[in-house]
Amino acid sequence: MEILKTLRHEFKYVMTYDEMLKLRKDLDSVLTLDRGGEYLVRSIYFDDFNDSDYYDKLNGEIVRKKVRLRTYDPDSDLVKLEIKNKNDIHQLKESLIISKKEAKEIINGNYDNLLLSNQELAKKFYELFISGYHPKVIIEYDRLAYISNTTTRITFDLNVRKSYDFDNFFKKELNNIELTNQNDVILEVKFDRFLEPYINKILEKYTNRYQSVSKYMMGRNDR
Repeated sequence: MEILKTLRHEFKYVMTYDEMLKLRKDLDSVLTLDRGGEYLVRSIYFDDFNDSDYYDKLNGEIVRKKVRLRTYDPDSDLVKLEIKNKNDIHQLKESLIISKKEAKEIINGNYDNLLLSNQELAKKFYELFISGYHPKVIIEYDRLAYISNTTTRITFDLNVRKSYDFDNFFKKELNNIELTNQNDVILEVKFDRFLEPYINKILEKYTNRYQSVSKYMMGRNDR
């Protein structure tokens, strides 16, 4: 099991598809398109029996977290088990890289493999799961991402959808429910210490509607 830690700032905006196309034209000249184009993001979100993390977000708590299992390719053997800790606009993401086999065990309620690791993060996940964290919803969407020479990352998330098909998490297609229409785009701007002035200048033309938008909450709000 491999551990990754990322500390960064994160801002989210909602824009139309046409606005995204205009912004992409500006970004194409200064940033690099990650992975060569659009790719899938699929996550299972976990919460406890009291929906503590859901209500922390709903009630606007400054300090809160999300627990999720994430894949970018259902055929890949590597999966991320993550805790996304938020403190206002600051974010610390702790990721444990596990195998698909281990991920399936966790989905099915078997967490013993986490105890086999000497890593504190694995034990932290184990304690969360035995305290009652279990799958709540699958959120998936199509993503376009731009990266800079530093740590800045700009993503466009389209066609957000949800599913409760936990047993088939690693299948190519899920039985999904659409959460956004084709004209809705969620823009996320992520950086570590500072946002480069030349990128900020471009974004200022398009990002006048900052919103506290959460794809997880979109999937849970009909609970």
